[in-house]
Amino acid sequence: MGIIENAKTDERIILHNQHTIGRDRNNICILKENDVSRKHAVIYWENDSWYLTDFSTNGTKLNNSHIHHATQKLRLNDTIQFSNSYDCVWRITNCDKPNSFLIATMNSQKFIDLQNGVMFPESNPKWALFRDIQQQWIIDDGQSETRLIGGEKYRIDNEEYIFIENECLAETRKNIDITKDACFQLILSSDEENVSARIKVNDLILDLGTRAYNHLLLHLARVRKNDIESGVTENASGWIDISNLNRSLSKEVLKDVDEYYINNLIYRLRKSLIDLPPFGHLFTNIVERKRGQLRFGLSNFEIEKEGAYA
Repeated sequence: MGIIENAKTDERIILHNQHTIGRDRNNICILKENDVSRKHAVIYWENDSWYLTDFSTNGTKLNNSHIHHATQKLRLNDTIQFSNSYDCVWRITNCDKPNSFLIATMNSQKFIDLQNGVMFPESNPKWALFRDIQQQWIIDDGQSETRLIGGEKYRIDNEEYIFIENECLAETRKNIDITKDACFQLILSSDEENVSARIKVNDLILDLGTRAYNHLLLHLARVRKNDIESGVTENASGWIDISNLNRSLSKEVLKDVDEYYINNLIYRLRKSLIDLPPFGHLFTNIVERKRGQLRFGLSNFEIEKEGAYA
């Protein structure tokens, strides 16, 4: 994500995809110096780069060169000065594309970069933050899922954060198009002891391999398949109580299964998808959750056994 850092105080500011700067309180970045205009400048993301446009009365300095009512492309380590005061000198420390993020309400220097999705905390995850099939951000606390709303506050790991939605619309649309063309495939061995999983996006195969969480996916996919064939509506199909899932899955994997075990499988699955290039992160909602229930999250899937659909 784009970040600028104050040369005097080391304060960091995460750039929004349209980041307005000036004295007016409606700006994202508010500067109080008298020679800063009410609507001084905007830094924005376009065509895979950051740009600065000056709207001010007195102009802006970019690498000590004066620009006035003009636009300049920004690069890593560029310095920007919005006022004659040294307090308003900023350096660009990150030129990556804008991402949505969570910023702590009590410490603006503490934030969670959501990137393509994160497990938090990384060492022992208790929360999963990812995008659903509509590319809306979701937080899963192990009990239920909540859709994040821009500007709203959420408590994570005993800290209050504000969610800042910061994706580019064009990229969001592209991601939705990719998921529409995808099919999730589960392939069983003849004895069903091993289950492999992959995602087919046109001619591209994203291989999830043979993992323990594939047995969970298989069970959930079969429940949804049976519901659909029985005429259950799309929104209602596939949901299964976790208590029933624990009993059924215990018989299939020949070991005791509890809610902690299920959650651990789901976190491992989501981490694998987040880390699977190039599009794995678009399918992190493969398991949907509501209080006390789970279901297979995609409607386009296939279950295959020895070359035939099962």
